[in-house]
Formats: sequence, structure tokens, C-alpha cells
Amino acid sequence: MATRTFSSRADEEQLSFADALSRREYGMSYGQYCGTVLLGLIEATGSLPRPAKATEGERKQAAASLIKGFSAQARNPEVARLSDEGIRELIASRYD
Repeated sequence: MATRTFSSRADEEQLSFADALSRREYGMSYGQYCGTVLLGLIEATGSLPRPAKATEGERKQAAASLIKGFSAQARNPEVARLSDEGIRELIASRYD
């Protein structure tokens, strides 16, 4: 199978939110989600997903629910004490 790389510029907060959702629900980055799950859905249905008509309040509620879900799934309270560099090292160690 031939592959091709694609990219896009996106609002940093929107991308962070999408990345957090895809990691929580699929265990992969948003880029990986787009390249596998989303493209598979598009191929299977023959159409692009339609944008949701969410109000700002609904988007904020969804973000708050996501954050609450992360806190409920805390595996190691020591992570909260890590520096930015420590978090980078922790994340990088998952991909070594």
C-alpha cells in the first residue's frame, strides 16, 4: 500500500482538545486518528463527516467533562508533580 503524508494548520487549543479525545478514546494521537479511523470512515461511507452545530456552552461542557474524565482516570498522582521536562520524558518513553 502506498502512503502519503499530510498536514494542516490548526488552532492550538482545538488541536490539543482533539488530541486528548483521540488518546482517551482510541489510544492514539489525533494525527494517527485522522490517518486511520477518520480516513477509514470516509472510505466506508463515501462522504465526509458533517460538522456538529455545538454552541460555545456545549463545547465548554464537553471540555470540562473530558478534563473530569482524565482526573477520574489518574493512574499515578506523582505525574502531577512532574516538571514540563519530566512530562516530555514520560511521554517520549512510551514511544521508545
